[in-house]
Amino acid sequence: MVIVTAIFSILLLTLALLIIRTLRIRTYRRTQDISRTEKATEVIKEAPGHLSEAVRFASVAGEDAPFQGLLHYLQETYPLVHTQALEIPRKTYARVFRIEGSDTSLLPALLCAHLDVVPASEEGWEHPPFSGAIEGDYIWGRGSFDDKSSVIAILETFERILRARHQRRRTWYIALGSDEEVRGKDGGAFISSWFLEQKIRFAFVLDEGGAVAQGFIPQVRHDIAVIGLSEKASMTAKLSVEAAGGHSSTPSQPTSVGILARAIARIEQKRLKGNITYPVKKMLEALAIHSSFPFALIVGNPWLFRPLIISVFSSSPTMNALVRSTATVTMVQGAQASNIVPSRATAVVNIRALPGESTRHIEHSLRKIIADERVKIEMIHTGTASRVSPAEGEAFEHIARTIETVFPSAVPVPYLMSGASDALHYEKVSDYVYRFTPAVMNKGELDRMHSENERFSIENLHRAIEFYTHLVLRDS
Repeated sequence: MVIVTAIFSILLLTLALLIIRTLRIRTYRRTQDISRTEKATEVIKEAPGHLSEAVRFASVAGEDAPFQGLLHYLQETYPLVHTQALEIPRKTYARVFRIEGSDTSLLPALLCAHLDVVPASEEGWEHPPFSGAIEGDYIWGRGSFDDKSSVIAILETFERILRARHQRRRTWYIALGSDEEVRGKDGGAFISSWFLEQKIRFAFVLDEGGAVAQGFIPQVRHDIAVIGLSEKASMTAKLSVEAAGGHSSTPSQPTSVGILARAIARIEQKRLKGNITYPVKKMLEALAIHSSFPFALIVGNPWLFRPLIISVFSSSPTMNALVRSTATVTMVQGAQASNIVPSRATAVVNIRALPGESTRHIEHSLRKIIADERVKIEMIHTGTASRVSPAEGEAFEHIARTIETVFPSAVPVPYLMSGASDALHYEKVSDYVYRFTPAVMNKGELDRMHSENERFSIENLHRAIEFYTHLVLRDS
């Protein structure tokens, strides 16, 4: 009886603690009006046409002519901003601008975007990928969303600010990268190193990344404006198997391909171990504020419900990427002819690692999953680990308040970005590096990025200009 009473008391105490913790989290609510309809306060009639023109330049990294044309077009379209251009000591299609503020005691801030796009074939598009067609309230084409919308919105913002001669206390920099999609060395990587050499540090950096997401978590009543605090590290592993080869008519089994296929299947079936990192912990806390109480009770207490949270998140590819490192086989090679049994078979594994998980840890995890000494694992690319920026403080609050002003039905939520961005390079010149694209997106729109029929709505373009304008002038 004493044991039963003790267990009951512990359960009761735990339940009370859960309720108290959840109520304490939910007492923090931002004072914002989430009832008014979202509309950009000012329509900039020329902006959609400017984005349309920018999309027409097929600025794939490595293609010189489209970059030259794009840069010439931007210089003609935004002459005042280009009077603030800085000379950087390298021949590159990346560009840097400095818009001086009045208070030199304030650290400057940096806005980033990139000019390059991923390649696109003509097949499967409603409008040709580099047509820049404007139809149905959208600008269509490769790069319209990723990331020329940010380029145009930032330049539109500062051209208007300079034309109106608005006074600004803080100095602002703009960095337009040229090779973000290929993780090159002449764009954001070079600019950030140049800033470091010049001893220029930033109060905060804002690059592309999260967006105002609709319908991703049904238990949350509002749209979620996800702000990336960090990004997952990109790593590459090579799997190789050597076994007896020969003619396919008299095979020796298991073949190198068969052994490799088993290893690939195990990677897909046995995922890497889940974990709740700081960005996801802060995300869960923010979600708990604006969700139903039962849902808040779980996500607001990951110390107890960690296995349940990871299990639920694992059911969705998007959410799963937030709670575990992912390993995906993307390239496989065997024989060069259909009637040859190859003596060697190889596969390339792309890994997106959670913050804090080292190359050695990932390699060890892959070995445990594959569990076959015949499969050799070589880490051929380790990438750069991303630091985690804080989800509190002046810089984060400045971005969050601007989101609430421009997107009043959305709640700012920290998160971990699973993709890569130029923001990673700028972590060496600021302790406050964030990732947010000012646009409202549902899953269908997000799936168009890097795919057929990429597009960006005119309304979102107006929102983006409004967002950057508020972000800059709020400091004035």
